[in-house]
Amino acid sequence: MSDKEATDFSEALAGFKRGNPAYFEHEVIDHLVGIVLELGAELSVTRDRLARLEETLANGDPVSLDELDTGRPSAELQARLDQERQAFIQRVYGRLYAQVGSDKADAKTAL
Repeated sequence: MSDKEATDFSEALAGFKRGNPAYFEHEVIDHLVGIVLELGAELSVTRDRLARLEETLANGDPVSLDELDTGRPSAELQARLDQERQAFIQRVYGRLYAQVGSDKADAKTAL
């Protein structure tokens, strides 16, 4: 999906308002959706960091907080993490798009 298609798709959702979307009748539900999105982002970061730590340990490399903060995963690990993140987005955030087609949930529209 191109950036324009993602933007057009998002803007077509009921209640879309840039900066402060309101999708549901009750504001609390919108806040709960925001919480779920934030938790998903935190989980994604934690999973990436854990995978990076596991890769470092498996390679027998020295482990340091600085390396975990600044180092980069191998190309193979990054590709796997990208695939896992996309599957997570479709599996979890796809439910938010159930009425308009959960197949549209991807990294550009769900985050």
